[in-house]
Amino acid sequence: MASSRHTFHWRPGDSTSVDHAVAPGSPPPSLAERVRELAEDRASSAADLVREVAEQLAEWVRARPDEWTWESAHSELDQGLRDLRAAHAWRGPVALFFDALAKTLALSSRRPLETTPGEVLGEELGLWLGGVSGDPEDVRWDGRPLGPGRRLLPREDCVRALLPELQRGETVLVHGFSETVTLAISAAQKRGLAPRVLLSEGGPDLGGRRMARRLVRAGVAVTLTYDAALHRDLGRADRVWLGTEAIGAEAFLARVGTRALLEEARRLEVPTYVLATSDKLTPRGELALPEWCAHDRWLLWENAPEGVDVESQAFETVPLDLPTAFATECGLESAATLSLRALRTDAPLQPLSS
Repeated sequence: MASSRHTFHWRPGDSTSVDHAVAPGSPPPSLAERVRELAEDRASSAADLVREVAEQLAEWVRARPDEWTWESAHSELDQGLRDLRAAHAWRGPVALFFDALAKTLALSSRRPLETTPGEVLGEELGLWLGGVSGDPEDVRWDGRPLGPGRRLLPREDCVRALLPELQRGETVLVHGFSETVTLAISAAQKRGLAPRVLLSEGGPDLGGRRMARRLVRAGVAVTLTYDAALHRDLGRADRVWLGTEAIGAEAFLARVGTRALLEEARRLEVPTYVLATSDKLTPRGELALPEWCAHDRWLLWENAPEGVDVESQAFETVPLDLPTAFATECGLESAATLSLRALRTDAPLQPLSS
């Protein structure tokens, strides 16, 4: 593992920029070369990854020749982004990004002949990179290419519905690293609620250590324990907060052991919440486990001897109805409401407050 960017020892604050400076006389990097490091990235959040992919893709699109055709755009994007899709399209925001690209390319049959693929793709990529000046922030993007509305929602928006229920000094149990949960706990600390965090190691990447560093810097009291100890420690928790990489129509993705943890929490009547913005909802409600996780057996045991079958898949699907609720930018949502939104199709724009 040559670069810290792609190991599980990456820490927030490490540089994630990709330098594609071209030596004089050398050909410019291909799209596949531009995103190769991103395809191998196992540490960055899905939202951060999408932003960087959009930036690299926008730069590549701007360098296309004037005679670049829609047919060439389809072919080159499919080939250049193939490895990235295989590695990351199981994550909600990444799946949405690829779905938006496909819909944008499909506009070729309905756009005036003088409109180039570079112009259309550039416009959509600009929306993923932050939108345009004057874009209304109270409009939810409905999935249509070039439509108004934020593509990637602020993770902090999940916090609003949770803090009123959190009492000062309560213990929050967390299973491994989650960017959104980290932001929520930090926000609670800033409000003077002084939460205590019971955090698991988060195998196989030991992301719990990374999260613990950030929380301690924010002044939060943290206890780190083994993943296997969470069931034992549920009785010490006032509530459980979890993150997720993707939400489908019937289930969400979580670290292995989450389902059993939620079942035990229900038995003990400990409230459980999954924190996720709506960009974690996958197109058409489809879910898939990360294939690389099952293939990268070194996650569990590098150089395992012959005869040992290493099952290194670190994620599982968990039924939507197991958590008490989902904390999103829309508030606390039930499994039924979230399931309907996961099956959404293109529809008229609706305000976020609806």
